[in-house]
Amino acid sequence: MRHGTIVLVLLATAATTAGCGARCADIAARKRALTTRTMVAPGPHAQVRIPMARANAVLAALVHDQPISVPIALPELGPFALPVHELAAVARDVELRPAPPDRLRFAIRIEVDDAQQPLTTLAIVAEVKPELVRTADASELVAGFGPEGLLAVVPELGPDAGHALVDAVARWLPPAIRDHLPRAIVERAAQQLAGYLTGEAYQLLRVTLLRRLGDLTRLRLRLPALPIASTALTSSPDTLTVDLTTDLPVRHGLTASPEPSDDVQVRISGSTAAELANWSIDHGHLPQHYTRDLEPRANGQYRPWLDFVADDRQRPVKLHVVQDRGGCSYFQVGLLLRLEIVGDQLNIALLDRRVESAEASAPLELALWLKQLIQGSIDSSRRAAAHTRLSVGGRTLVTRVVRATMAGDELAFALQIAAEPTPKATDSIIR
Repeated sequence: MRHGTIVLVLLATAATTAGCGARCADIAARKRALTTRTMVAPGPHAQVRIPMARANAVLAALVHDQPISVPIALPELGPFALPVHELAAVARDVELRPAPPDRLRFAIRIEVDDAQQPLTTLAIVAEVKPELVRTADASELVAGFGPEGLLAVVPELGPDAGHALVDAVARWLPPAIRDHLPRAIVERAAQQLAGYLTGEAYQLLRVTLLRRLGDLTRLRLRLPALPIASTALTSSPDTLTVDLTTDLPVRHGLTASPEPSDDVQVRISGSTAAELANWSIDHGHLPQHYTRDLEPRANGQYRPWLDFVADDRQRPVKLHVVQDRGGCSYFQVGLLLRLEIVGDQLNIALLDRRVESAEASAPLELALWLKQLIQGSIDSSRRAAAHTRLSVGGRTLVTRVVRATMAGDELAFALQIAAEPTPKATDSIIR
């Protein structure tokens, strides 16, 4: 009898151990499926959209607040010698215009003045390829024009140049000469002046005024805090768009067309947001392990992973919790998200929650886990979006997230931008 009891206990123990072993093997397989995916969906995985009107308003204010002027010496004109006279070239306008892919186009207006009044304007176009600059803390697109970035086009004088230059040449002549010169000679001298302004004088302006203007209006777009593999830049009359592709194992990129907005928009696909959270956990930006009571602790037994399965329209957000120390257990929860920002507080509603799979000997407080872990992961995406910042010359536009939505397969954040209140007058280039 005694011997039979021992046998039953041993059999029961063996059965329990075998069941636990099978469960541990299944859980290990699930973990491998979560952590060994390498396929990356085509981009874009995230997107930044900047209204052209906002960027151009900052450029206009900067040029107005820090005007750049250089002298232009007058050449000999016609069969007469002018009194010593000097013109000035003053940068009046710089604005962004639509450009070919991966290019930025600047339209520049330079006013040519004499001592008394404006004479005419020079219209110049510069086109540059922004450079992706990576540092330990950020990735930035940097674009500024210089002599090498100007398009091979002839600068154009303003439509009023003909009469204005004739009147200027006549005004510069002593009355005794002006009153006896045929009008045709004065007009010929004005044509020489026009050719000089669009030729020799323009070449001098390329390496003086335009270089300084390019430094003053250099754009620096600090991109969202993502592990960026590549960027693609497009522009329209309304919007400057930067598409971002990561090297994360994203299942689905962005597909929907965004709604028009007067604010800066940052869009992140749901799968990118999930993989960003996992990346942040892997790199120690978010806690890696937790106790049963959801306390972040280096020796915690539980590790979370997020996933976003767009094909599951009911509950696309998946939270996987794996016990990888001190036992074997696994939970998978599916849910929907609803986001809103009230003041500066991001509120997250977890909808239609359901435990879709569980292999465990004891339940966890999954409601608490869901709220804390999803909140932390979405906050990670909000911080990535808020990281976006535009600098023009020495002026930085600070950003504030004012709207957040989860629409379909993407998170969308609206950012209001404002110039720093006291830019340094000595800053003429981007820091």
